[in-house]
Amino acid sequence: MAPLQKRALYGLAIGVVWAIAIIVVFIAKGGVTAYTEDQGMRVILAALLIGGLLAYFIMMRLTLRKPGQVDERDRLILGRAPIVQLWAVFISLAVWSIALTEIYWDQGQIPVIFPYLVFMSLFIVNVLAQSIGILIGYWKMR
Repeated sequence: MAPLQKRALYGLAIGVVWAIAIIVVFIAKGGVTAYTEDQGMRVILAALLIGGLLAYFIMMRLTLRKPGQVDERDRLILGRAPIVQLWAVFISLAVWSIALTEIYWDQGQIPVIFPYLVFMSLFIVNVLAQSIGILIGYWKMR
């Protein structure tokens, strides 16, 4: 298994654990209503967001290869992975936009807390999509 492929698997594992942790805390603490009213919950979720980003950054730094060790196949895969990231973020944003618009149509506005949730979720989607994009690249190269 190529080092870049291993890095993508580690990134995917970190992203999945990170997403599950945030979802579990979010649901266990009471969902959107609790997130709106409980500053402690917002601090916990912000800490999880920052902690997940730091874990991912540390993993990237520890598994970073020297520029001379990256072959043409890795460069090609790294060049295509952002396409998967971009589409994943666009699709996630579209889902959020459509769902929130439909749910809060009668009220004429979405609650102010949702842009924070959208922002947090897009970070997670971006991290997961990069790893998935790299793994798809290796799968297509076979």
